[in-house]
Order: sequence, then C-alpha cells, then structure tokens
Amino acid sequence: MEFRVLGPIEVRGDDGHAVDVGGQRPRAVLARLLAARGAVVPTETLIDDLYGDTPPPGARATLHAYISNLRRVIEPERGPRTPARLLLSRPPGYLLDTRDVDAIRFAELVRASESGPPGEVLVRLDKALALWRGSPYAETADEPWAVGEANRLGELRLIAVERRARALLDLGRPHTAIDALTTETARHPLRESLWCLLAAALSRVGRHADALSAAAQAKEALEQLGLDPGPELRALEHDILRQAGPSRPAAPAPTGRQRELAELKTLLGRADHRGVAIAAVTGEPGIGKTFLLDALRRHCDDLGYLILSGGCHEAQGAPPLWPWLQVLNALALVCPPPDLPALAGLLDEEVPAGSTDAARLRRNKAIAEWLASAARARPTLIVLDDLHWADPASLELLRDVVMCTEGAAEPAPVTLVTAFRDAAFAGAPSTSTNGLTVDELLGRITRYELLRIRLTGLEADAVRAIAAEMGTDLDEPTVGRLTERTGGNPFFVRESVRLLAQGRELDTLPDGVADVVRRRIAVLPPETGEALKIAAVIGRAFDPAVVAEVGRPEVYDLLDRAAQAGLVVERGKRMAFVHDLVQETLLTDIPPLRKAALHRDVMAALAARPGSDVAAIAHHAVEAGPAAYRDAVRWARAAAEQAGLRMAFEEAAQWLGRAIDAHGACSGNPLDHVELLLRQVRALLDAGDLVGARRARAEAVRAADRAGAGPELTARALTALDAPAKWTLRDPYEAVELRLVHRFETCLRMLPPTDSPERARLLGGLAQELYDGTGNPLCDSLSAEAVRMARRLGDPLLLMGMLNARHLALPQPLHVSELRDITDELHALALRAESPGFELLAQLLYTNVRLETFDVGGADAAAARCDAVLERLPLPWPRFQHTMWRAVRLTLDGRFGDADARRTGSACGTPTASSPWGASCCTTTGMPSRTRGRTSTARPSSTPPWAGPPGSFSCARRAGPRRRVTSPGTAGARRPRTGRG
Repeated sequence: MEFRVLGPIEVRGDDGHAVDVGGQRPRAVLARLLAARGAVVPTETLIDDLYGDTPPPGARATLHAYISNLRRVIEPERGPRTPARLLLSRPPGYLLDTRDVDAIRFAELVRASESGPPGEVLVRLDKALALWRGSPYAETADEPWAVGEANRLGELRLIAVERRARALLDLGRPHTAIDALTTETARHPLRESLWCLLAAALSRVGRHADALSAAAQAKEALEQLGLDPGPELRALEHDILRQAGPSRPAAPAPTGRQRELAELKTLLGRADHRGVAIAAVTGEPGIGKTFLLDALRRHCDDLGYLILSGGCHEAQGAPPLWPWLQVLNALALVCPPPDLPALAGLLDEEVPAGSTDAARLRRNKAIAEWLASAARARPTLIVLDDLHWADPASLELLRDVVMCTEGAAEPAPVTLVTAFRDAAFAGAPSTSTNGLTVDELLGRITRYELLRIRLTGLEADAVRAIAAEMGTDLDEPTVGRLTERTGGNPFFVRESVRLLAQGRELDTLPDGVADVVRRRIAVLPPETGEALKIAAVIGRAFDPAVVAEVGRPEVYDLLDRAAQAGLVVERGKRMAFVHDLVQETLLTDIPPLRKAALHRDVMAALAARPGSDVAAIAHHAVEAGPAAYRDAVRWARAAAEQAGLRMAFEEAAQWLGRAIDAHGACSGNPLDHVELLLRQVRALLDAGDLVGARRARAEAVRAADRAGAGPELTARALTALDAPAKWTLRDPYEAVELRLVHRFETCLRMLPPTDSPERARLLGGLAQELYDGTGNPLCDSLSAEAVRMARRLGDPLLLMGMLNARHLALPQPLHVSELRDITDELHALALRAESPGFELLAQLLYTNVRLETFDVGGADAAAARCDAVLERLPLPWPRFQHTMWRAVRLTLDGRFGDADARRTGSACGTPTASSPWGASCCTTTGMPSRTRGRTSTARPSSTPPWAGPPGSFSCARRAGPRRRVTSPGTAGARRPRTGRG
C-alpha cells in the first residue's frame, strides 16, 4: 500500500489504483498519523486535532470507528481478529508503521543527492521532484499539526530545486534551469540562493542584461527588509558586469514559420528530460526547410549547445556516410572518440576487424556512445539536411544512433533534426534495393516519438512580409495572386518579388524558378515530361482521362510518378499542378505550333464529353489559333451565352470579342459578323462599359456597310445602344457626330416610309444623337414621332424604349411636367410587361423628378425601391447612375465626406469609370466640399443641380462650335445649332 502526501492525500493499492479512505475526518486521521512519521500519536491528541477544544460526546468511540475503517481499507487482505500490520495500537494511541510514503522517498533521494557526479545528482533530483503533485497535505495544510511538516517538506523541496539547478549548470545546460528558477524566484523572492542561480544561468546563455536584472531584483527584495546582499550575490553581479559584452538579439524565425520553429524548440526540453529527441522536417524544394534548420541552429547556439551539421549532395560520387563524416569530424575537434578502434575505417585508413555486419554494428554503437558522452557534457544538436539524397549506410547509422542513445542507461540530451523532400526522386541514392530508404527509416523511428513537421505554402500575410523584407510593398490583390501563383513557396515568392521590384509583370516566369522546376522534371522519364506538358495545356487542374486521350494510354503511371515527385497533387477525381509556376514552366517549353495542336486536341476531347464546361472548350478552341477558327467562333459564342445567363456580362463581352476575332480571321458569313458585334454591344451595355459599347456599335455599323446589309440590319446596328438609361449613352461633352447623324438619316431614307420598329428606333436614336442641351427642336419632333409610331405599332417594349429616348432627348428644366408623365407611363408599362430593367429605370427617373419638384420624401422612397431592385440585378450602369444620385442626396444633407466616398467607391476602377460620366466623377471628387456652408442658402432655380451630370452643380455646358444638321424629312437642308459642351 502506497501513501501520498506531496499533494492531496492519496492511498494507492498494489495494483496502482486509488483507494477510498472515507470522508474528511477519516482522511484527517490518516494524514495526522502520516505526519508523525512512524511516531505514536496519543488518542487525546488525535481527538484534539480532529475537533479542537470542543469535542462532541462519543468522540473517542467515533475515533475508534475511523481507525477500524482505515485498517480495513489499507489492509484489505487482513482476516478477522488478525493483528494489524500497518495501523497499530500503541499506548497511549496509534501509529502508522510504513515507509511506503512519497515524502519519505523524496527525503531519501534529496539526501542521496548531496554528493556524486552532476549527471547522477540530476537523475535523483528529477525523480524526487517528480513525486510532487501540489502542496503537501493539501487538504489539511492549515491545521497546526500539519504546518510544521509541510514547511519542512517545502524547505527540502527548495534545496532539491537549487541542487538540480547547480547540476544543470555543471553539465553546461543553463537554458534548462532558467524556466524552473524563474518560477521559484517569483514564489520565494527572499531566497537569495535562487536569485544567484538564476542570474548565473542567464549569464551563461549570454543574457547578461537579464542576469543583471535578476540580481537587482534580489537586492531590492532584501533591502526592503533592511538586509544587505550576501557575498555570493555581490561577487556574481561583479562577474556578470565584467563578462558582459554586446548582447545580440534572439534568432528570429523565418517569415511565416514561427509555429514550426516553436515545435522544434520543444524538442530541446524533451531531450533534456528523456534523452534523444528526433524531428523530421519535410517539404518540396524551396519551401524553407534549410531556413528553418538554420533558425534552430542559431537558437541553440545562443543557448550554448554543441551544434553538429551534415548535409547530402545531389551529385553522384559522394563517399558513403558523407553527412555523418561531416558531423563526426566536427565532433572530434571538441570531444575525442572514447572507442577509437571501433571507428576503424571511418576517420582513418584502418581496416575494421571482424565480419562486416559485426564491425558495422560495433561502429554504430560506438558512434552513438560518443555522441551521448559529448551530450552529457554539453547538450548537443545534430542537423542532417537533404536526407533524400543520403546513401543507405547513412540512414542505417541514423537509425542505430536513435535506438542506442534512447536505450542508454544514463540519458543524454541529444537533439536530432533531419530534413528531406516529400517525394523520392528517380536516381536518388536512397532508392537502393539492398539498403534502408528514407520512408523505411521514418517508419522504424516513429516509435521514438518522432516529431514530423511538413512545411506547406505560406499564407498571404507571410508572403506580404517577405515582400516587405525585400523592400517591396504589395497591395491586397497582388499579394493574393502572388500567393496563389507560387503556392506560398518562399523561394518562388522571393524570385517573383525580385522581378516585380524590377518593374516586370507578376505573370513573368522567374528564370530561377523555371530552372528549379526543370531540374525536378528532368529526373523523371521523358514520357512523364510529355504527359505533364499535355496536362499543362489543359490547365492547372486537369482530368487524367483527357490527358490519356490526347496523349498515350499509359499516362496514369506517368502521372503517378509526377505526383511522387511533388509536381502534381490529387484533387478529388482530378489532378492539379502544385502551383501555377510548374504549369507555366511546362507551357514555356512547348513550341507554339505544337501547343496550338495540343489545344485543338484537348478541345476535341472535351467537346465529346457532355459534362464539359463550355468555357473550357472555348478557351482551348481560341488558343488553338488558325487550326480551329470556326470551332473558336462556335464555342466562344456558346461561352458568352452561358456567361450572360449567369449575369457575368463583362465575361460575356470578352468571349464575344474572341468570337469576333476568330470569325474575322476565317471565311465566314459577313452578316454573322454583324450579329456577333451586336451581341457584344448588348453585353458591354449590360456590363456598364459604355465606351466599349459605342466602339462596338461603330464597328457593327461599318461591318453592316461592308456586308451590304439591308436597312433593317443597318438600323439594328445604329440603334444597338438601347439599354434603359437615365443619362444619355453618348458623351455629353462632345460635339454631335455628324457622320453618325448622316448614317441615321440615310438609313431612314432607305426604309419604307410606313410604320416599323426599325423606323421608330432610328427616330428615337437620332433624337438622342442630336441632343446637346441647347433645346434643338429636332430632338423634340423626332422623339415625339418615335413615341407616336410605337403607340401605333402596339409593342409595349418598343414604346418603353421610345419613351426613354424622348426623356433623354428633351432638356429637363423646360419639360418637367412631361417628363413626369413619361415616368408614370414607363412605370405602368414596365409593371404590365414585367420588365425589371424598365421598372428600375422608372424608379431612377422618379428620384430625379420628385427631387426637382422638392418632394424629398417621394424621391427617397423611389431611391429605396431602386436599392431593392439593384440588390437582385447586377447592372453596373444603372447602379452607377443611382449611386451618383445618392452622392448628390448626401451633399444636400451636408454630408460631404460621405458623398465623396460614394463617388469614388462606385465610379473609379469600374467599367463605367471609362465613360464620360465615370471620368467626371473620378476627377471631380471633393467638389461638394467647395460648396460647404452654402447649401442652406441655396434657392430653387430652373436647373436643379441633380439634373446635370455627376460632379457638376448646374446644367451649364461648355459652348461648342455650331453644327449644321439635317432634318430626316428635309433633303439637304441644314440649320445652325449649338453643340453641347
């Protein structure tokens, strides 16, 4: 039966399980007997200690019951009426006759540590201090009878702590003593000997400033009691001041590897307590393994470690045991080998005695004992880098060193850190069929609590920090793209940042990175490289089945080899390159025509699969160039339709642009070319790119002319800018485009004079092209005729478009009432026709009309409905117009800063920013601030500020040169009019 008092009272049976001794008072009786350390405790004393000055009636009987129960518990095998062996009755009371008490064992170990070698002293004291679980007699520590015994044990514990610290200092391991001494000095600030030991430990690891601070704290604590520091402390302080040199900062962790370095540092403490500790750091080339090992080396150097390093080389011809030869040659300079004959042939030219296997085993054991003896004198760090190139003999020696050092009778603080790549490369020496491989080695030493650290790519914050260290500040999007592109590989990041600092584009492939990737590919069979090139053409993520269809059937084995080499990884049922730079290196090495042919083959393979992404097929068709122009037109147009259904209008416009380029390069129908351009106009309008839409409209008109298109198709081209809009889609600051006006007039003359949608749209479009803010009567008459014609045709969508055209063709200040009526009718028509675009337009117009008539509440209500619609519809152009109205509304409330933020946040950096309206907003930000203090004194005018373009506060226009334009109904008649400025 084992009794524990160095913490809460516990009794444990022979099986090691805790025994229930009862409640508070039975436990107190047991504690009182244990505190007597084998002496008799009188019955009256037990009663007084249990109940104090007022024992209850029957206290003696109760005590006897407690004693009887304790005897049954601690001697469960004792039979009835059999004399007790542990809890004995001795006049005038009882005694507990046992030495199986943790406090007794603790005291014996401390007494045994008074002398002996530091290593033996350390072992005994570690065992002694491990017995402590808390405060002695924790449950009864406040009882008068327990105070003295608890204090005695506490003092003995401090003696053990001090002796252990001295042993660690004698063994050259001051870093291990610092944490325990720091804790103890905080608990016992008046114990001068603890402060001396802490200061000495700090000084020996080079932390002289901290050592002096510890000495100063000790002196301050003593002076508060009116005591002077002792001679030991004064002498120690003098020595520190004499020895202290320029301090150096702690070795920093590589950027983004703080957690991994902290994990490696835990190995040092494990080695101090248990002997050998081993870690394996893995990762792809350039991921930062060597940087991490260097940081650990610097840290251990600061702590006074003996550091031994060895590395392997990629080149063939290195001697066997090459990494260990580097380690042992360095060790021989500071610690001669204790068994030199066993090392015959390793450090000299002697021939080993005995059989080869026996000699090798003897040698490996001798090396392990040599390292252990050196570590007992001074903690030792062994670093073995690039073990993926190690020969089998080096790996076997590493295995034997771990096994023999771990099993040594006397622990030795040896820390072993290895590094190797994730994948085994073809041609590496470790692939020998007769020797140990890296994977086998790791499997065998895992049971020795191997710490495995796999380095992966850095996060965006660490990538930004690396760039900052190199003197380059990157914005958020660039950091994100760089992180994705490089996979967070530190070497790749640094090479890319170096190019960015030289003014190169982020997509530039760094030569150093390409060389690294090419070396990794070069060790693989040529067929694997060809398969990877096909995969690179497909994309960063690819389907192996497509690679097999384009290349060769045995591609699966080849891709498995590439995965083992760390070039590709598995992603579900697909595979992917580990990062963009691998794919780009492969693409760079493919000749242009070969690459185009591969794109064509990939396109054909994907097109035959019903589940293939249309955009992916279109990409390969476009990249195939002349070999697939017709396919490119077909698939790019399909990709544009798909993007439009997803409301990705900008992407749709880009795909249509590619379709137009391919169609223009092959012998296609010219009228189809016009249709493609008209689709692109619509996509650009939906994307909010007004300048691009006008440019595409002009190209569509020219294409229609070249194709000899009829007036109907030409009319469609001229009137393609028909998106619902509160502001005109032409540049309001430019003069009227006379050539465009002429094309409208010509097309009108070519159309039959009867009512038709084309004629109505031409009238409305011409009215908008003629509008320059001067009140040109042609704008009024043309737009009015367009509306009347649309009413006669009975097409609600056509009528809404023409009402919009009339709204844009009339000067607002002069037609407020009619514009309100147009808005009402637009709203009613949009609701009936279920047209969300025109319903949104009506609400946008309401915000203007109601504000112009000083109905602020009504304008705000319409604006709220606009907000609700725009939440559902990703329409950049209407959103931009509404946001500009919101900015003006904030200005009217005096919130000038918020107004500026609205303008810049919505206009600049968007497709709309290239429009005249967007450019105006981006360049006039801050204009509202120049009106501060005057809004309250503003008076109604015939031209409210919100009627003008963004960034202006009046409808004043720059005076432009007068132009002569022709009425569609007048042959050749011209009249002067003022262009809008």
